[in-house]
Amino acid sequence: MRRSGPGAAALALALLSGCAHAAARPIPEAPRPAWPAPPAAARLRWEGWVATRPLREPSWWERVLGAVTGTEPGGAAPVLRRPFGLAAEGDTLLVADPDGPSVLSVNWQSGTSSEIPCPSHPWEAPIAVAQDASGNRYVADGPAVFRITPEGECRKLPVALQRPTGLAVAASRLYVADPPAHAVVVLSLEGRELFRFGRRGEGEGEFNFPTGIAAQPGGTLAVVDALNFRIVRVTLEGSWLGSFGEAGDEEGQFGRPKGVAADGRGNLYVSDAQWDVVLVFDREGRFQYAAGEEGDGPGELRFPAGLAVSGDRLFVADALNRRLQQFQIVEGHS
Repeated sequence: MRRSGPGAAALALALLSGCAHAAARPIPEAPRPAWPAPPAAARLRWEGWVATRPLREPSWWERVLGAVTGTEPGGAAPVLRRPFGLAAEGDTLLVADPDGPSVLSVNWQSGTSSEIPCPSHPWEAPIAVAQDASGNRYVADGPAVFRITPEGECRKLPVALQRPTGLAVAASRLYVADPPAHAVVVLSLEGRELFRFGRRGEGEGEFNFPTGIAAQPGGTLAVVDALNFRIVRVTLEGSWLGSFGEAGDEEGQFGRPKGVAADGRGNLYVSDAQWDVVLVFDREGRFQYAAGEEGDGPGELRFPAGLAVSGDRLFVADALNRRLQQFQIVEGHS
């Protein structure tokens, strides 16, 4: 029997009231979490969740239909399933979501978002993203990296990779962390392979499943050497500068390091999916403090993955909470 009248309206309102959406979650008023803990001066302060709402607001009926079917209302970007890879350029965040599977462009100021498609290659499990100064975007998906021009042309780069999971652009080059190869592959921005560095091991010049990579100011790279439980610092030519970190649950130790990002002073932020924190080090690798803890509240994390810095903002892909979190790097952060 078809329901009509007030009964249907009540059902629709009930469905809407129970439908969670990333853009609608309220951000609590101050005080907001900050790290390190008092009485130390705050150096990182939680600002909120990055909204991912549609480019246009859906109609009332589209919202009802979305609530009934469990899909996003008309015109909306997909709900984040497992945000993993992040890159930031100005007000824009690029997000790789392997469970979407999708790649999104999100304006973190307004919260509007849109999909980034690859017409010649439907996304399978995109896991890392990067952008160069000309606006070209790079996506690691499966055993390949794809280059998307500002005009939307998408092509696979002609280089042999196994399962790239980390991308970084520096000095007109694309650096690719390829964990099964235990190497970093260096490409021109057009995709031509220039050289590789690394081999399996735990000594100097060696990696054990490198998963992430970030460029620091001054021409250095930081590589997440995941199963050696350390961060390796190298020059842009791949020459060894040193490493820091070890396995453990004490300050500055790693359980499951995932992503890495650098701010304008060269400080390094490393996500640890085992301990659900972001560990902060100075540019030389000296431990400073840990931010976050396990949970789903403000500044709390579940399986933090990709990190990105834009100006004085740090963004974290809070993968198992299916959201992006935003933090302010407090002025004077050394």
